[in-house]
Amino acid sequence: MISRPMSTRAQAPGACWDWGSAGVAWEQWARGCATAPFDTLRANYAAAVRSGAVAPSLLAASRFERNVARLESLLLGTWARAR
Repeated sequence: MISRPMSTRAQAPGACWDWGSAGVAWEQWARGCATAPFDTLRANYAAAVRSGAVAPSLLAASRFERNVARLESLLLGTWARAR
C-alpha cells in the first residue's frame, strides 16, 4: 500500500494550489461565473412568485430548489455548492 505523509495535500487535476493568490482569485472568479446561471434561475423563480405568475407554495419551492441543486451538481461536479 502506498501512502503519503499527512502534511502533504493530494494533487487534483486542475487544482490551483501552486499558483498562489492569483490562482485562488481565478478559481473564485471561475466558480462565480459557473454558478451564476443557477442563481439566476432561483432569482427568476422568486420574482415569478412575487409577481403572482407562480402560486406561492412551500412544496413547489422545495421541489424547484431540489431540482436546481441536482442540475447544478450534475453540471458542475465538484464545483457545485453544497446545500
